Formats: sequence, structure tokens, C-alpha cells
Amino acid sequence: MTSSLFAIIILGLAIVFWMNAARARELAVGISRAACHRERYQLLDDSVYLQRVGLRWTPSGLRFRRMYRFDYSVDGRLRETGYVLLIGNQLEAVHIQGRHTIEQENNDEQETSASPGTSADNIIPFPGRQRRRSDGYRKH
Repeated sequence: MTSSLFAIIILGLAIVFWMNAARARELAVGISRAACHRERYQLLDDSVYLQRVGLRWTPSGLRFRRMYRFDYSVDGRLRETGYVLLIGNQLEAVHIQGRHTIEQENNDEQETSASPGTSADNIIPFPGRQRRRSDGYRKH
């Protein structure tokens, strides 16, 4: 009796986690699509992929912090990589082509853009090794 109840609880938690992750991924796709549209860039593959996941304490409690990467093209020839940071299901930052866009959700959404020369203390860059892919494009 106890083991079946434990299995049902574990299964329920797994389903809730999976649904939360799917919702966050859909949100990241929408955000990356909107950011590319705003900059007049082309979102390649119309998808994002999960790069990192971690836990973060917020005023609302413990939340997942997810970093989604996406590929876009500025001129139709070169493939560039950007990222979307989400804490829970709220946007923390978007990074495209050296530009950081931070959106904080208050009663009305505020958007602040920081160019590479300005100070943005709440942005943590995620540097990665650059690798050459077999098709000749750089992978960040």
C-alpha cells in the first residue's frame, strides 16, 4: 500500500515537472521569436534548446533557472547563437548579437536595453568554448 502511494506521488511530481518544462520551453521559443523579429533577424529552425538548468532562490521561493539557446541569422548566411534566461516562467534576460535585453515583470512590463558599452550589473555572461562544427559554422 505504501509503496504504491509513493510511486503515484513520484509519478505525479514527474508529470508536473515535465509540464512545467514544456511550458518554459514554449515561452522561450516565443521570446526568442519576438526578439529576432524586433531586431529584424531570422530565427533559424524556429526552436530553442535547453543549455543549462539550475535552482535559484527568489522572493517567491525556490525556482528553476533555465538557459535556452537559439540560432539566428543576421544576413541569411552566418549562423549566430543567442540565449534566453528564465527563472521559473519569468524572463530574466535575452542576449542577441552583443545586446542584452532585460525584462522585469511588474504591474506593467518594463524593458531595458543595454549596449555593450553600458553597465549592466545584473547580467551574467555565459562564455563557452568555440568549436567548429562539421558543416563549417562556429558553435558557441
